[in-house]
Amino acid sequence: MTGVSVRSSGTAVLRGGGRLIGFGLSVALLAAASLLLIPAMLESGGQQAWGAIAVGQAVGAVAAVFVYFGWGHTGPATIARADASAARTEFADSLRTRLVLFAPVAAVACGLAALIAPSHPLLAVAGCLSAAAVGFTADWYFVGRRAPWGYLAFETLPRVLGTAVGIVLLVNGAAVITGPLCMLGGMLFGFAATSWWVLRRRLAVSTTRRSVREVIVAQRHGVGSGVGTSAYAALPLVLISLLIPAIQPTYALVDKLQRQLSIALGPVVSVVQGYVPRLEPAVTLRRARRALLAGAVFCAALAGAVLLAAPWLFAWLGAGQVQPDYAVMILMSIFVGLNVWESILARAVLAAFGKLDAVARGTLISVTVGLPLVVVGALMFGLFGAFIGLLAGLVARAAYELVVAVRTRHLADTTEVKGS
Repeated sequence: MTGVSVRSSGTAVLRGGGRLIGFGLSVALLAAASLLLIPAMLESGGQQAWGAIAVGQAVGAVAAVFVYFGWGHTGPATIARADASAARTEFADSLRTRLVLFAPVAAVACGLAALIAPSHPLLAVAGCLSAAAVGFTADWYFVGRRAPWGYLAFETLPRVLGTAVGIVLLVNGAAVITGPLCMLGGMLFGFAATSWWVLRRRLAVSTTRRSVREVIVAQRHGVGSGVGTSAYAALPLVLISLLIPAIQPTYALVDKLQRQLSIALGPVVSVVQGYVPRLEPAVTLRRARRALLAGAVFCAALAGAVLLAAPWLFAWLGAGQVQPDYAVMILMSIFVGLNVWESILARAVLAAFGKLDAVARGTLISVTVGLPLVVVGALMFGLFGAFIGLLAGLVARAAYELVVAVRTRHLADTTEVKGS
């Protein structure tokens, strides 16, 4: 029996490692393509044009969460527990809902982006659309089905190809708006390819198909948390653009890098999302503990690695035009590490216990604490003060969610004792 257990454990580790590599390759390609586009846009349009596109993408990222509508939080666990028919039905419900949401959400977001960046409104709108369309991603479905290579083939490669085409065109003298428009085209192509792949087979429907209204009501906690998280990430750049435009290009570059690094670590969170939830509460609890402890060690090492690479990354990405102070790089590195750990806590642990309402409240706490500190810090200490405020909001959010997780674990322990 011991030999069988060892072999089973080894097989599970290999499968988990394979999924991590598969999802990691997708996210690494997407992050690399997005980062490579930055110096191409800076050289093509200059700091102000890049700043307008970055503002549009920040607003579009919030719009994308409204389109995504919480499936990043609820989807992986739902799909992981579903059979093929139920998974297909969930995807179809998601598809119909997101198609209904996209037009009004994108219209409002584009209008806001144009108002915030009045000197380059078309660039802001293009950046907004390229980011808002990411709400059509099916990453949550592939995570739940544990199909990293399907995600790579049907969504990642079209998106990377679109961005690559944009880079080539920019290097050869195309207008700077070409960059975000090519990103948009790649995302839409990937969306179409993924939808075809998931829905191509006719399966017996195992659950009653829900109306769009029913889906929206069911997803409200997940989308509340996601919108809050995205708004907290986007609003500082918006406020800085309006109140302290002198530091906007540098803040936008630092913000973009930390986001891409956090996104690049998404496969780690995705694998943990698939690892923690199980039908047996005791097993879920045990895996949640492991995820938090191992995640803390990993994220501390991650922060150190980011700090080592940061000077070189900024020298390259800034194209000789934008370069933050080293103190800002330190804060950014800490933020990246803590942000990944908080994602594990919220999306893998709390979501597995059905505590998405607590995640939404944690997001509200981070916005309430962080945004005023970002503004005050930026006005008093510039870029360094802005990132102090941003980090303070994330610390407050993670602390609250950790308290909820500990209480949840205590309740689970008590239930097990009574049950025995």
